[in-house]
Amino acid sequence: MSKNIMISSIDLSHLHNLEFYSFVENILEALMKVNQSLDFQKESDQLRDGLVQFDIIFEKKNLSSYTQKVIKLDKKRCASFTGLLQCVRGYTKHYKEDMKQAAEIILESIESMGKQIVYRNYQVKSATFSSLTSAWQNKSGFVEAIEILAMSGWVQHLAELNRKFEDAYMERLSAQAAAPKTKLIDLRAELINVYRRIVKKLEAYCLFENHKAIELCKHLNKLIAAYNKELNRRKNKTKKKE
Repeated sequence: MSKNIMISSIDLSHLHNLEFYSFVENILEALMKVNQSLDFQKESDQLRDGLVQFDIIFEKKNLSSYTQKVIKLDKKRCASFTGLLQCVRGYTKHYKEDMKQAAEIILESIESMGKQIVYRNYQVKSATFSSLTSAWQNKSGFVEAIEILAMSGWVQHLAELNRKFEDAYMERLSAQAAAPKTKLIDLRAELINVYRRIVKKLEAYCLFENHKAIELCKHLNKLIAAYNKELNRRKNKTKKKE
C-alpha cells in the first residue's frame, strides 16, 4: 500500500502571489520537521532563500506607493492648470479692455506651447509648466498681465504643485534604481522547480516505505487538497461568469 503513495498534483502557476508564498512556506515548515531523518537540507535552504527573495521583490512592489504619489500630484497640477486655462479663456471675453488684453497675453503664451498639454508625458508637462510659471512670475508683460487678472496666487500654486511632482518623480526614479532586478515570475519558476525535485525525492523515499516520508507525503496531500479546493472554487466561479 505504502509503495503507491504519491504526492497529489497542483497547478502552482494558478496560485496568487501571496498564496504561492504561503504554499512554499508551508512546504518549508513541513520539511524542517523531518530534516533530521530525511535529507532535504539543500531543498530547505533553497526554499528559504526563495522566500527571502520573495520578500525583497514584494518590497519592490512598495514602489507603487511612489507611483501613486506621482499620479496624484500629476492630477493635481493638471487640474490646477486646466482651471487656470479655463479662467483665462473666460477673461478674454471680459467687458473690461485691460482684463481682456491681459487674458489674451497669457492665453497666447499657453497656446505657444502647443495643444493638449495635460495629455503629454510627465517630463514634457513638467518642462512646460515650469517654463510658463517662470515666465508669468518673472518676465515683464506677463507679470503685469497676471497681476491684472489677480491670478498670482494661482500661478504660485501651479508652480508649487509642479515642483512637488518633480520631487516625487525623482524619488520614484531613485527607488526604482535601488530595487532588485529579479522578476517575480522568474523566482516563482525557480521555486516550482525546487518543489518538483522535493516531490520526486519524497516519492522515492516512499518507495522504500520510509515511515517519515509516508507521513510527510500524507501531510502534503492534505495541504495540497486545501489549496486545490480554493483553486477549484475560483475556476467554477469563472465558469459561472462566462
